[in-house]
Amino acid sequence: MWSRKNKRIEFFHSEPSIIDNFPIIEAKDLKLKWVQGAKKDFQKRVRDPDTLKKESYEFKHIVRCPGIFDLFKCGYIVTLHKDVVIKSEREDFSALDSTKGNNKDESNTHFGPFISYQPTTFIGAPPWAVDYIIKLNTGWHVVAPEGVKFLQIPISYPDTFDFTSVTGIFDPSISTEVNFQLYWNVKEAETLIRAGTPLGHLIPLTEKRYEWVQRIMNEKDRDWVKKSKSAYDSSFAPSTMRGKVVKMYKKYWK
Repeated sequence: MWSRKNKRIEFFHSEPSIIDNFPIIEAKDLKLKWVQGAKKDFQKRVRDPDTLKKESYEFKHIVRCPGIFDLFKCGYIVTLHKDVVIKSEREDFSALDSTKGNNKDESNTHFGPFISYQPTTFIGAPPWAVDYIIKLNTGWHVVAPEGVKFLQIPISYPDTFDFTSVTGIFDPSISTEVNFQLYWNVKEAETLIRAGTPLGHLIPLTEKRYEWVQRIMNEKDRDWVKKSKSAYDSSFAPSTMRGKVVKMYKKYWK
């Protein structure tokens, strides 16, 4: 029985400065350039007397579309925490880090490289994208109330289209690790993606409203990362351990 006293969604990360510089934000706080422009245009038109003469008061405008703007009222946005260079024609990628000079995220050593790639042999890729998926290990982890999973989707109606996050269901009880797989849409030359760029959107699949926090990894968090990593490493096929890890998760975080 889930008996955690503080039934809230908790994000944690081992990088001490990440919350100050590249925090997770609520989707409602995402600042998209086109949205700002659309809102300014709407305010200009709604105050224009000529608009009311030419059109009904409920004139059509994109900012009146609930299908778009209600989406931005739900969930959380995870941003990139390091600059990334992608050389797509060579399947070459690196995290720019002036202090380390390599593509390893030292805060995420439990789960391998900061960036890796996966083939699209079976899932396929859009015709405008390269024929592999880039995986970014963000270093974030999340624990949530029992039964709460997340719909993981790309940034809807983004300002740029260099990449598109793939969609899926994210279940923290299977893995607390927050990663994003990306279709890479730039086929030529070298592309720099700056830290702070929105990677994707996590929407809790529940009608309840939970308090949420983000914090620097503590000792209990660190022990969980080691424990879950050890469990998955104990079997040749990680999928065979999922049920056991779910039980571990519920017992550990209750």
